[in-house]
Amino acid sequence: MRTTALLVLTAALCSIAPAQAQTAAVKDMLGNLWARLRAATPKSAPPAPAATVTAGLRGEEATQSELKPYWRGDRESDPSSKVERQAIESAQALADAGKFADAAQAFDAFLQAHPGSTLAGNARFGAALARAALGERARASAAFEDFLKRDPAHPLAEDARQALAALR
Repeated sequence: MRTTALLVLTAALCSIAPAQAQTAAVKDMLGNLWARLRAATPKSAPPAPAATVTAGLRGEEATQSELKPYWRGDRESDPSSKVERQAIESAQALADAGKFADAAQAFDAFLQAHPGSTLAGNARFGAALARAALGERARASAAFEDFLKRDPAHPLAEDARQALAALR
């Protein structure tokens, strides 16, 4: 009896509101894409604890300097890199809080301030997602197309293609 009632209710909902079902599917997809963007965006690392290092020969201490290894391409301590990461994290936090209009503006502001950043692709993707979440299908589609044109090899490119297909 319960199964029959559930089937009848499901059939009625599908026949009455197929657009609502599509909207729910798009919302689910957008939620998954936000998670993928969050995973693809580097996070600011907490400051490393200070360490005292002693090195020398025959028991002599080297108290004047610390060993500081360098890795090529490491921008963790670069001040401009920190500003970029904080800006994109702030935009993402707005999106996570459901403030999609503010998030779209924050992603756009990031792109204005840091057009050559390695995180610009993430900001373009985030701005497109925010517009999709706002229901601005035309602007979101245009933004995803721009993202794909500028960053065709970005790790989120396939996700952008899926979003475009869902928005059409």
